[in-house]
Amino acid sequence: MNDQKINDQYEHFAVETDHRGVITVTLSVRDRPMNVFDAAVITELERIVDWLHTREDAVFAVFRSGKESGFLAGADVKAIRAIGSAEQADALVTRGQALFQRVERLPMPTLAVLHGPCLGGGLEFSLACTYRVARDNSSTQIGLPEIKLGLIPGWGGTQRLPRLIGCRAALDLILQGRSLDAREAFRLGLIDRTISPHGWDSEIDQFIDDCLSGQVANSAHHRRGGWLRWIQDCWPMRQVMFEIVGRKIASRARHYPALSAAVRAVHGGYDRTSNGFESERREFVQLWNTPTSRNLIDLFLAREAARSLGTWVGDRGRVAHERPIRTLGVVGAGAMGAGIGQLAAARGFQVNLMEVDAAAAEAGRARVEKLFRRLALRKSWPAEQLEAALQSVAVSCDADDLTACDLVIEAVVEQESVKQDVFGRLDRSVQASAILATNTSSLSVDSMATATGRPEKVAGLHFFNPVHRMDLVEVVQGEMTDDETVARLVGFVRALGKTPIVTSDSPGFLVNRILFPYLGEAVMMLREGEDIQTIDQQVRRFGMPMGPLELLDQVGLDVALHVARSLRSVLADSGPVIDPLAVMAEHDRLGKKSGVGFYHYRRGVRRQPAALPSGFPRQFRPSSSDSFVEDGMTAIQRRAVYPMLTEAIRCLQQRVVRHAWAIDLGMVLGTGFAPHTGGPLHLVDKIGPATVLENLRRLTVFYGPRYQPPTLLEDLVESDGRFFTDDGCENLPTKMHSMRLDPTLKGRER
Repeated sequence: MNDQKINDQYEHFAVETDHRGVITVTLSVRDRPMNVFDAAVITELERIVDWLHTREDAVFAVFRSGKESGFLAGADVKAIRAIGSAEQADALVTRGQALFQRVERLPMPTLAVLHGPCLGGGLEFSLACTYRVARDNSSTQIGLPEIKLGLIPGWGGTQRLPRLIGCRAALDLILQGRSLDAREAFRLGLIDRTISPHGWDSEIDQFIDDCLSGQVANSAHHRRGGWLRWIQDCWPMRQVMFEIVGRKIASRARHYPALSAAVRAVHGGYDRTSNGFESERREFVQLWNTPTSRNLIDLFLAREAARSLGTWVGDRGRVAHERPIRTLGVVGAGAMGAGIGQLAAARGFQVNLMEVDAAAAEAGRARVEKLFRRLALRKSWPAEQLEAALQSVAVSCDADDLTACDLVIEAVVEQESVKQDVFGRLDRSVQASAILATNTSSLSVDSMATATGRPEKVAGLHFFNPVHRMDLVEVVQGEMTDDETVARLVGFVRALGKTPIVTSDSPGFLVNRILFPYLGEAVMMLREGEDIQTIDQQVRRFGMPMGPLELLDQVGLDVALHVARSLRSVLADSGPVIDPLAVMAEHDRLGKKSGVGFYHYRRGVRRQPAALPSGFPRQFRPSSSDSFVEDGMTAIQRRAVYPMLTEAIRCLQQRVVRHAWAIDLGMVLGTGFAPHTGGPLHLVDKIGPATVLENLRRLTVFYGPRYQPPTLLEDLVESDGRFFTDDGCENLPTKMHSMRLDPTLKGRER
């Protein structure tokens, strides 16, 4: 059968045979921006693999992508979320394992050509091939991220990866779910050759010729690792390693059972008394319907939705493609301004940083250079790549350098009068089409817009610190900000590789609005005699990445005081929180940056708790731990977490954002809110809205109006509803679906 007749049978694949007898199988999933495995793709691939098993004349088979977006992003996550039973999960894993075993046993050598994302099932497919090559550029991502979905690799990844790169390196990749670029993957032995983007097709052909002539070993692991790898993988050392890893993950595995499951699956591959693939399948099936996995998958799908232009501006999203932002100006080259500028330059934007004078500009240039050198070291950039990146950032004290920018972000001191002055001057100097944005964390965007003649082009872009690590950016839509501006900013945030959430111009926007009641309650507990370390330990045990008092030290207590004062209009009973923060600031107890806050710090490392300064207000009260409906929390956890649940519901009620899932996503990405819970609103559903309502009423009696239940929660309980359905869809009260994001609310309605 010729290639044309074969291709007529397939919707997602194309097959071609060249004069050497090399068969190239190209995947391009129809109507998808990225290749993924779904039922139709798997069915076609099964037929192609069966056909390849009959081709005795073929000398080599190549699998590659026909999409520039990448090789294979893995299995369709929506399909995984829709699995209805353990039997379906078992059948899915069994089918994938059997298919890749058939790929592994093909009668000819096979090559996977990787570029862009090669993740999850995509990498597991390539591991079943004889060889792998990858494009050497920044878009290449190779990894097994299933652990981030509360799952483990289920199509052979826990078995083939350790054989290829060694047990220790494989466990590191699987347990962290991290991605590698081409050079990192080559150093580990995961791929056989890196291919230059400039010589892409010719170098792939050369690699195939080298394989056919016997110049390439059967796989990369034959060429790298040596005696050290052999020692690490021998039985005694391997057992010690499994024990050490087990102890390291023990505390987190309580909330994330996939960690232990992954270790058991990898271990099963070395156990001669069992079948490693069966161990992998069994562990996957036991995980698929755990609350942690469902919640993490919901967060993944929420992130995908947040990164879609249509989510925020509908059909008007096309303007982000028609008029993309290409040139960025940043006013203020401090920690945030330099971080934003460096990130944008690293993503291919031309960046102009402006400071008040030559000395400040030189200091800003040094910050950017330091950030770039760290990135270059981490990514193993050649010297010319680092130099080109540095050349894409101009730092000066001349406002004329910002004239032609498409977007200018203000990142100066957090004082409204100063920011208004900056906006007024920018409005007079930059081109009329330029967007003006503020990186404020709490001040009013509408107030800044009044200083300009273009309020429809003024918005907020709230980045989180450190910029290069924090995934979330709040796009703040003021009362006059038009949809075109929002669309272009959402497109810009996506181009930076970040996740946007559009909020109204309400005090604190979304994340700080929900976060500060939690931080404030920790301060209130200190006032009432609780111990610093006990509060933080209890909250970490709940699943937060750090305790609230340590987080205050990280933020800076002066910054926290400023934000707390700006939120007085929306947060009830905030005075008792502001007073202790003011005392800490007066004593220069600013946290990590001053060397002491609630903890002592030495060279930036947290040490023992610090004694509270004189004048720190106290207000002792008896414990109320026995007076609540069971919700799985300790008294300290309940007092710390419930303020976030309450404010999250209020933010939804007041339409600070349009979607319930956006609140959960924002809190997980912006604060690290225990991801295994799915976010605050998912947690309310898990505890039960009626239980949360009753406990809030009791907390209100004990501690005051800051725990007053939102009316939306009362409505939800009255209708016996929840925020989300079992399949993860929003389940808001009918009357809320007709409400639009209303930037005029400004948090006034409680």
